[in-house]
Amino acid sequence: MVFMVSRRRLEDGDFDAWKVRFEGQMDIRAEAGCRGIRRFRGVEDPQELMMIFEWDSIENARAFVNMKVAQNPKLVEQRQDGGGGAKLENIFMEEMDPLPS
Repeated sequence: MVFMVSRRRLEDGDFDAWKVRFEGQMDIRAEAGCRGIRRFRGVEDPQELMMIFEWDSIENARAFVNMKVAQNPKLVEQRQDGGGGAKLENIFMEEMDPLPS
């Protein structure tokens, strides 16, 4: 199992529209191998988002990140969300053994 930690900064006022688009793309992510997502929103800066995606393989995670709109036209809104000001960073991780505290 591989995880992708995605950090995004939206422009002011973009959250509601981003949320609708993001939630509307569940089927595309599932078809690509995404097994679930945990979402977090900044306490001090609600435009700061962090998502942890669980993927079935690193290959599928990377393929999804690199997928072009031409390969899946449903991605148009997802790839354009947040306008030109959206900042996005993806990091691929493997989970380590958990510790009790």
